[in-house]
Amino acid sequence: MNINTRLYTWQIILNPNALMQKSSRFWKEIENKLQEKQIQFLLHVTPTVDDAKEVISTLCLKGARHFILVGGDGSLNIFTNAVMKSQVVSSEIFAAIIPAGSGNDWRRSHGYSNRHLDAVDVLIEGNFLKHDVGLVETVINDQVIGTRYFINIAGFGFDGAVIFNVGKRTSPIFKKQMYLISLLKTLLAYKSQIVNIDANNFCISKNIFSIAVGICQFNGNGMRQCPDAISNDGLFDVVVIERVSIVKVLQNIKNLFKGTHVKNLKEVSMYRTDCLEINAKPYILGEVEGEMLSVGNYRIRCINSAINFLMST
Repeated sequence: MNINTRLYTWQIILNPNALMQKSSRFWKEIENKLQEKQIQFLLHVTPTVDDAKEVISTLCLKGARHFILVGGDGSLNIFTNAVMKSQVVSSEIFAAIIPAGSGNDWRRSHGYSNRHLDAVDVLIEGNFLKHDVGLVETVINDQVIGTRYFINIAGFGFDGAVIFNVGKRTSPIFKKQMYLISLLKTLLAYKSQIVNIDANNFCISKNIFSIAVGICQFNGNGMRQCPDAISNDGLFDVVVIERVSIVKVLQNIKNLFKGTHVKNLKEVSMYRTDCLEINAKPYILGEVEGEMLSVGNYRIRCINSAINFLMST
C-alpha cells in the first residue's frame, strides 16, 4: 500500500536511551532531513517504557494514526503493545522505523538500511505493508494471567532461559556480548523436557530443546531462527528443536545465524499455523522480543494485517 507521507503529521516517538543514548545525538540530523523532505511532525521524547506506552496510547485515543519510531527492537515492541492494547482499530495505524537501537533484528528481516537517514528517504516513497502481530496469553488452570503482543519472534524453552539469564547481568555497552555469554552459560546447564504443542493442523509431544514462533526471521542479535517466515501471510513459522547435544549446538551456531539449521539438522522441524498452544510440566520459560513472559502454559494467536509498517523496498 502506498500513501503520500507529506499529507500527514507524523508523531515521532524518540527513545533517548536507544543505541547507548546516541539516538538523541542523531535526532538533529533526522530533524533536518525531515524538514528538507517537507515531512510534518511532532516530537515526543519518551525516556522510560511507561512514558512511551502512555504517550502512544494517548495519541492513538486522540486520533493520531501516523508514527515514526526512533529506536530499535525494544522501541518497536513497546509501540506494538501500546497500539494493540489501546482499543483503537490497529489496522488504521501507519508506522515507520528510524533504526537507532542496539537490537535491530526486525530491521534485518525487512532489509532496512542501518543508516538512520536512509529511513527518511524510504519514508518519502510511502510503501507500507500490512504486518501481522502475534498475541501470547499465559494460562494457568484455564485462567489467563498475562498477555503480550509481538511483531517478530516469541521463544520458548532454551530461548526463554537465555533471556532469563541475560536479565541477571546488565551492561549498557556490551549487550550483544552479554547475550552471547548468557547463551553459552545457559547451554551448559539447560535440560530439554517433554513439551506438548497443539495447533489446528499438527500436534506433537516430544523432548524439546527450544521453540521459536516467528512472524519475522531474525532474533538474538542476528540469528536467523525462522528463515522462511513471511510477515504478512497470517501464519507463524514454528521452528522446533528437539533434544540435542551441547557439542552439536556449538558446531551448528553458524547454521543458526545463516538460517540453514532448519535444513541441515535432523533435530529441527518447521510447521506453519495461525494458532497454537504450548503446554509442559514443569512450565517452560517464554520470551518475546527479549522480555520474559509470565510463566505458565501458552496460547498463541496470529493477528493478520494488524498494523501498517513502512517497508524498505
